Amino acid sequence: MAHKILDVGHQLRVLVRDPMKAAAFKVRGAQVVVGDALNPSTVSQAASGVEHIISLVAVRRNRPQSYLAVNVDGPRLLGQAAMTAGVQSVVFVSAIGAKLDPHFKYYTSRWMGEQELAKTGVTGTILRFSFVIAEEGGILNDFERALVGPFAIIPGSGQAKMQPILREDAARCIVDAVSKPELLGRIIELGGPEVVTYETLLDWFIEGRGIRKPKLKLPAALLVPGAAVMETLFKDPVVTPDEINMIQVNNLAEGIDSVSTRFGWRPTAPSTWVPVHWKKAPTHKK
Repeated sequence: MAHKILDVGHQLRVLVRDPMKAAAFKVRGAQVVVGDALNPSTVSQAASGVEHIISLVAVRRNRPQSYLAVNVDGPRLLGQAAMTAGVQSVVFVSAIGAKLDPHFKYYTSRWMGEQELAKTGVTGTILRFSFVIAEEGGILNDFERALVGPFAIIPGSGQAKMQPILREDAARCIVDAVSKPELLGRIIELGGPEVVTYETLLDWFIEGRGIRKPKLKLPAALLVPGAAVMETLFKDPVVTPDEINMIQVNNLAEGIDSVSTRFGWRPTAPSTWVPVHWKKAPTHKK
């Protein structure tokens, strides 16, 4: 994301907790502010004198930092700092599925964060993405955890539909949104150019990594109680009840051409990208 902002000629200031992770940006001329995105004074310092803010801060699990602190209070603090600094606009990255629903704690927290940002009065664009995929992290971590014993576990049917989008393409959408005032005040839902199932994504992972484990589908209702216990006892459980519930529902953008309609270019098809970029030497026993 930061590199794409610099690539198009913008000046950049980044707020980070670990300055070492921002070294590559600093080399390219970016200003670096070290601090916590939940510290009002730090956020105000980062916002001072800038024209636009892009917010990527969120947590998908309720520990060690809570949904309430990061996904709800964080956007409010950001909006307040942006208003005080006279920022022109905020591009706030959220998630498709964000809504007020007690069955989905993460989605509820993202919806509440959107609301808190709006209440501050700041002018902004909300970009909700379907699954964002990359060469590491994200859903790949979920798939790694799904390799339990001799099986690759699928919670539920695995037939929920989604529109995965490459991280680089999502970053390009975010950068483009900064220069599109017609999107201000809008909620835009974006995804890649293909609709696939959760099971298809897992198949791509298994094939790419050369894993030789059969898939085992287990009813979500059977897994949720155990996941709830793990979430209580462990800092980094294999899966949480919320994650199990979320992958049972479709996660689709406003259209198969959502990116091209809004930004005039077509994102890369994951089916052609994944076989090259998810292919690594097997790290698990066959």
